[in-house]
Amino acid sequence: MTPDLANVRDRLVPLPRLHQVATLLNMPPLDETATHDDPPIKQQAALYASIADWSWLSAQAAEQFGEPDDASGTTCRFAYLVEYTDQHARGWCGAPGECTDGIIMAERAETVAQTVLTSYIAHLAEHRDDYQLWLVDSLSLRASVWHVGIAEAHRRHRRPSWPSSAYTFQETSVPPHAVEIRTPIQIRRFMDEHVAGQDEAATGRITDVL
Repeated sequence: MTPDLANVRDRLVPLPRLHQVATLLNMPPLDETATHDDPPIKQQAALYASIADWSWLSAQAAEQFGEPDDASGTTCRFAYLVEYTDQHARGWCGAPGECTDGIIMAERAETVAQTVLTSYIAHLAEHRDDYQLWLVDSLSLRASVWHVGIAEAHRRHRRPSWPSSAYTFQETSVPPHAVEIRTPIQIRRFMDEHVAGQDEAATGRITDVL
């Protein structure tokens, strides 16, 4: 397969999705301040380069050292819940929309928290008009994640008949195993970058047609 640059450009992944890829590859935290003032297309290029470097290093490590002794490679069931708060809310409340809670298979609770929160913010960006009355400047978002097996052992004696879910674990005061929070500034920047990436991709496709 030898795609040309025009073909590759049409397949570029928006910034929010690239951050998901970086999370799933278990990359070290990125220095967001390094490219914060750059336009989205330059940030996109820099993140692609970082992912490429990390992927190459990961491939070398896997080939030379093999599987870590303490890595089981198995996935577990995790329950997640996305919530919001703002200057008018009393504490954290369930976020609106679909896919704000559920159970997913993964290896680490931290990965689930980062991934579901990134996906939810991308969903908000793609359906901004549907949520415009709710998207206030002071909005913060939080994703809480529970390891289902461990959480079940903690809460079973409290509400044995309740189903396994994030709401059940929260109601029975089982502490989550991972929490990810996005501030109002982070959310606005993420959504703006997502929309800008989509606009640039659409412009590229129109240019190719013309």
